[in-house]
Amino acid sequence: MIRTFSLHSAAALALATALLSAPAMAQDAPIPAAEEDRGDGTITTSQDIVVLGSVGYRNRSDEAEPMLSYDSEFFQRFEPLTAGDALKRVPSVTFLSDVIESDGARLRGLPPGYTQILINGERVPGNASDRSFFLDRIPAELIDRVEIVRSSSARRTGDAVAGTINIELRDAFELDGGYIRAGALRYDDKELEPSLGLVYGGAVGPGRLLVGLNFQGRHNPKKKFSLRYGDSPENDPDFATEEFDNREDQVDTRDGKDYSANASYEIDGDTTDFRLSGFYVRTDRTETERSREYDDPTAFTGPLPDGSLVSDNSNVNNIDQDNYSLDARLSHQWSLGKTTLRVGYARFDDKQRESENQIDFDVDYDDGEVPVFEQVFTATDITDKEFTTKLDHEFELGNDIQLVVGGLYQKKKRNTAILDVDDEIEFPGLEGSYDQFADNPDDLLDPFDPADLEPTDGGVNRLKERRLDGFALVQGKSGGLTWEAGIRYETTKLDIADFTEAAAVPNQSNDYEEWLPSASVKFDLTARDRITASIARTNRRPDFNFVS
Repeated sequence: MIRTFSLHSAAALALATALLSAPAMAQDAPIPAAEEDRGDGTITTSQDIVVLGSVGYRNRSDEAEPMLSYDSEFFQRFEPLTAGDALKRVPSVTFLSDVIESDGARLRGLPPGYTQILINGERVPGNASDRSFFLDRIPAELIDRVEIVRSSSARRTGDAVAGTINIELRDAFELDGGYIRAGALRYDDKELEPSLGLVYGGAVGPGRLLVGLNFQGRHNPKKKFSLRYGDSPENDPDFATEEFDNREDQVDTRDGKDYSANASYEIDGDTTDFRLSGFYVRTDRTETERSREYDDPTAFTGPLPDGSLVSDNSNVNNIDQDNYSLDARLSHQWSLGKTTLRVGYARFDDKQRESENQIDFDVDYDDGEVPVFEQVFTATDITDKEFTTKLDHEFELGNDIQLVVGGLYQKKKRNTAILDVDDEIEFPGLEGSYDQFADNPDDLLDPFDPADLEPTDGGVNRLKERRLDGFALVQGKSGGLTWEAGIRYETTKLDIADFTEAAAVPNQSNDYEEWLPSASVKFDLTARDRITASIARTNRRPDFNFVS
């Protein structure tokens, strides 16, 4: 196996890669093999990081579950910046987000909350109320492979209604040596964003260590043009003239910096394996939108009543997010089978400060009304922490059949504080002096007193969720037939404390449990053809804003 890494950027500017291993020297002797066998896989040396012209494709899985695996070779020619960009190239994965954004992934056309997102096989918290995770926060540099699992299993929690996307980050056995990748992206609006990646892997003590650092400048400039009508051509052939409502011209720029790091340390023994891994992602981002509405399909004249400008809106959102996860795994093979213990901790911090200012010129001037300036400021602070413990044991029953039993304990705590303040000011005569190309609604801003911020309905709350699960499954293989059948019992205890001043029900609790059976079978007809079938019961948990 040769692991390939792309060493250039999709933009016009690219810098050469510097390898941290020993420098190459001209020699007549044949080059030694670049891969070291470690029993269950290979270690790629940095001397043999090459770029191949061929395009990789998905890999087949030997598991009974319907799973497709896409490794870094598949994504190379697309030069993705983030995990979201990479998944755009995967069949059946779509995104609900705005143009050139790739945050909430969807499988089977269902909303993002129905798709289970895993990092190294574990769930991580996000800022979305539907429990989804924004994939454009993870740099593609960290990805080893992406697994698409189309059915649920008793091994995992039953949240995968539409399916599971598991992103495996590089581990300590990925690389022997290191490299530096540097580049830049230049955009049509003359913005230049840097890109830097550093990865090193090697033997440290009794095990192996891999450390990766990444810095990525993000810039997504968009210009949108919308024509809105009150009816469609199916009902009115002259809808373009008779049913025209308004036109919107919008400039939307998402600009920011992503800082990330991942590390993995692994020890493989004869009967005992140990792994400690973690990743950290920080996002500093500013989203700037400017929208102008006109009552004419083509005109750019000034405000009503003499011009065509209906409204002018400015929206700025400053986002600071921190996301990190730590995971430890210990497995031991003994006379009664294989026991695996996994302990993880994940935390997500989200701080957003959003201002929206709008001037409305669509008023009844004949009745003495004047242009109105509306301003809204929203402060959002979310902290989500999860502690997880998993324990499972695999028994050998003979004839290549195994029994796996295990359990999960998860404790989640999510604090949310959403506060806002708004104001409305009249500006007589503004319609005669305002120039939408020279002026900005932000110029009319009347600064708020922080003491004026008030909680939105249910916006200040604390959620505590405790999950205790158990599962059992039987799996086996016979010739070309691979199968798995199991059941999972999930229990959930949910407590909500609403700290909103006028909360009708300040404290709520809910306990529920579910039995989730599942089964999968795979039959290999030939080396190229197979038949798969699966059935599973899943559990869709409520959005946070539905319970707070």
